[in-house]
Amino acid sequence: MDNQEISKREQALIAISKDPFRVIKGNPLIEAKFELTPIQTKLFLFLLAKLDTSKANFEPMIVVVKDFQKFIGTKGDSLYNHLKKEVEKMIGKRVYYKDDKVELNSSLISGYLYLENEGAFLVEFPSLLKPFLLQLKENFTVIDIRNILGLDSSYAMRFYEICKEKERFKTFQYTVSEIKEMFAIENKYKNYFDFKVKIIIQARNELQENSELYFDFEEIKQGKKVVAIRFTVIKNKKNLKREDDELSILTKELPNHTETLIKDIFETVKSFDVSLVTVKNWFEKYPYLQIKHGIDYTLLQYKKGKVNNVASYLQKMVSAIDITEKQTKIKTEKKVRLEQEKQVNTEQTLITQQISQIKNDYFIDKKALAKQLLETKPNLFAQIIEELRDEVQVDKNNLLAELAIENYKPILGTKHSSFEEFVGNFNRDGTFQSYVLGKMTPMFQDFQMLRESFIIKAKQLGIREIELF
Repeated sequence: MDNQEISKREQALIAISKDPFRVIKGNPLIEAKFELTPIQTKLFLFLLAKLDTSKANFEPMIVVVKDFQKFIGTKGDSLYNHLKKEVEKMIGKRVYYKDDKVELNSSLISGYLYLENEGAFLVEFPSLLKPFLLQLKENFTVIDIRNILGLDSSYAMRFYEICKEKERFKTFQYTVSEIKEMFAIENKYKNYFDFKVKIIIQARNELQENSELYFDFEEIKQGKKVVAIRFTVIKNKKNLKREDDELSILTKELPNHTETLIKDIFETVKSFDVSLVTVKNWFEKYPYLQIKHGIDYTLLQYKKGKVNNVASYLQKMVSAIDITEKQTKIKTEKKVRLEQEKQVNTEQTLITQQISQIKNDYFIDKKALAKQLLETKPNLFAQIIEELRDEVQVDKNNLLAELAIENYKPILGTKHSSFEEFVGNFNRDGTFQSYVLGKMTPMFQDFQMLRESFIIKAKQLGIREIELF
C-alpha cells in the first residue's frame, strides 16, 4: 500500500470517527470475554459514538442523562438513578482477551464523576483499551449502531458485532464452550436446548427483525452431543427504517467538559460571594481535584463553625501548596512506575522472543531428524500409515487420527501410498505431520537427545524447561 492509499485510508477512518452512527472497534474487543446488560451495552456504544478515534489518548466524555434517554428511546425520570447504578457496575466489569500476540485484562471504564446539578456523568476509558479503540490501522470493524439500538438481548448485540466482523468470510464457527466463554455464561444454560433457544435462536430472530445482518446456523455433533456451531452470515433483504432523529443528539455540539465542571463549582461557592471569574482563574492555575478538595475541606470547617470569611478561606485552601505538591509527587511516582513497568515489559518481550526462536529452531530440527530417519529406514513410512489406518478403524473417537487421515492427500506425479507421497504430505505442516512426529518421537532415542540439547540452550539464557515445552 503506497503513501497515497494510506493517506486516503486514514482520512476515511477519521471521517468514520466523526459519523454519529458508526463506531470503530478493534476485533479483539468484539471477540473478548465480558458480560454486559443490554443498557450497559448501549451505554458503551453511546460512549464509543462520541469518541474521537484519531486522538492519541482518551479524554473525559460527558454523558448527559437526558441525551442518553433519547439515544435509547425511553421516557421518565427513573433512568437517572438506574443509570448511575449501571455506571457503577460497569467499573467492576472486566474484559478479557488473549491470542498469540496479546493478552488484555481490563475494566471497561476506569471511573466516573457524577454532576448532580447537570444531570450528567464524566466518564473515562482505561488507557489499556487504547490499542483497541484509538488510531486503529488494522484488525478492526466498523459498526453501524442503528443495527443494535432496536435489539433487546445483549447476546443479539454481541452476535451482530461478530457477524459484522465475519461478514467478508460469509461463515464462521465456534465451539459451544467458546461462545459461552465469550459471553461469560460458562455456568449458565447447562442444558444445550436452553442455550440454543435462549441465546442462539433468540439472537437470530432479533437480528433478522432489526438489523442489516443476521445468521443461520448448523450444529456440529460428536456422536449425539452438539460440540460446535457453524454460522452463515446473511444480508437482510428487509428495508429497515432508520430513525436518524433518535441519534441526532450525537451530532450536536456537546459542552466542553471543563466548562461543565466550572459551572458545577461555581454553583457550589457562589453563595459565599465567590465570582465566576474567580472560579475560572482557579481552573487556569490548579487541577480540578485540588480545587474540589480545597472546597470540600473549607465547607467542612465552615459547618464546624471554624471559618468566618469563607471566600478568603476558599482562596487559601484551593491554592494550598501542600495539595499542589501532593499532586506533583503523585505524577512523579506514576512516571517512575511507568518507566519501571516499561523496562520489565521490554525484558519480558526479549525473553518471549528468545523462547519463540528456540521453539521454532527445535521444531525445524525435529522435522529434519524425522525425515532423516524415514530415509534411512525404508519400511518405517508404511508402518506408520498402516497404524494410522488401524487407529481410525478401531477408535472412531480418535480425533487426531481422523484429522491426520483427512489431511493426507494424493500428490500429483507420485505413486499412491509411495514414500514420495508420504514425504510430500509430511512436508505440508498439517495434522498429518503432527501425527507422524507424535508416532516417531517415542520410537527413537535421537528425539530425546535433540530435546535435551535445546533444554541446555534454554538454561543458558535463563529460560526454564517448563516455558520451552
